[in-house]
Amino acid sequence: MNLLLIFLLVFNPAPPVKAKANVWPGFRGSGDSHSDADHLPLEWSDNKNIAWNVALPGYGQSSPVVWRDRIFLTAVQGAMKEKLLVARFDLKSGRQFWLKELTATFTMKDSGTVSKAAPTPAVDDRRVYVFFESGDLFAFDHKGNLQWRRKLAEEYGAYKTNHGLGSSIALTGKAVVTLVAHSGPSYLLAVDKQTGQNLWKADLKPGGGWSSPIVTTHQNRQQILVSLSDGVAAYDATNGQQLWSVGGLKGNNIPSPSVDPDQSVVVAGSSDKGMNVAIRLGGAGDVTASHVLWRASEATANFSSPLIHRDHVYFVNKVGVAFCLDLQTGEERWRTRLGGEVWASPLAAGDRIYFFGVDGKTFVMRAGAKLDQLAMNELSGVERVYGVAAVEGALLLRSGRKLIKLSKR
Repeated sequence: MNLLLIFLLVFNPAPPVKAKANVWPGFRGSGDSHSDADHLPLEWSDNKNIAWNVALPGYGQSSPVVWRDRIFLTAVQGAMKEKLLVARFDLKSGRQFWLKELTATFTMKDSGTVSKAAPTPAVDDRRVYVFFESGDLFAFDHKGNLQWRRKLAEEYGAYKTNHGLGSSIALTGKAVVTLVAHSGPSYLLAVDKQTGQNLWKADLKPGGGWSSPIVTTHQNRQQILVSLSDGVAAYDATNGQQLWSVGGLKGNNIPSPSVDPDQSVVVAGSSDKGMNVAIRLGGAGDVTASHVLWRASEATANFSSPLIHRDHVYFVNKVGVAFCLDLQTGEERWRTRLGGEVWASPLAAGDRIYFFGVDGKTFVMRAGAKLDQLAMNELSGVERVYGVAAVEGALLLRSGRKLIKLSKR
């Protein structure tokens, strides 16, 4: 093996799986809520463009992930959320292929104020990786055979939180990346996909956080972006060393950051006005004074993450008002009331932006600086839409106890 090839293998790790037309590999697809799929439905109702609607075991707040014809989901059951469920479904028919039930190593009384299988799993061509707020991290092959298991709450300390954990995992070419943020020992952890063994662990300041790590590449360096209670930081994906940080933020510990590597900008969402910021990628150390491009004066993000698409960024605040801002300047282009809360992150597909309300209403807007509503779709009997996935010709909506496939007939 020549020296150039060795250098490329060591210093240029394999990229994360990207969301293609028949793959939706993790939270927000590849972490950016973009889909390359064609023929996504524009309109649907209880009697139109519903391919199937299946009841799910247990209850879950995670999004579905898809690898070609296979859908993977997580859920929990029991008064203490002691049963952890992982299931595989067929994309074409909705038929359940297998269901695995495991026992949680850290339990919390179930209630309306705690997470219920909130972290979204991740999938590649060999395995599906699942993480629960119990601190249990698993890998299964696509046939449902357990490959390895980690018990993070036993290894690094029980969780101190009133609302549970909600951070979804992310994948690099080699690693499963997990964020554990609470009032006790907090950390960002990368484990080997094949073995589950630690590649590195970066300790963080204690503090609650439901945001998810995002993998991106800037100047040929793969890095992991994290938004927590005191700011945004980037970590080297190969060793966990912090590269840069922006401090002085608050209310930004639920929405996940959104990044456009082509335009070298990341947007951090927050529930607080004046704390939603665009940051230029790069720099070293504390770059608060040098790399913050703008702060939004009115737009905020609550549960759903901001969405960068082309030259604009989209937010939804806690009362369901959607905003469109210019990505480079932060200037507001439009705002509109969606009529209710939005927990799932919006989705970009070509010239469309989809906003999924918790009550089953979905607003489809034309992407761009002019407000243009293309459709408003409504489903009855939907119990909180938590997450979505997009693949060729279909959208998947996940509520607490249902999975719905929308597709044109």
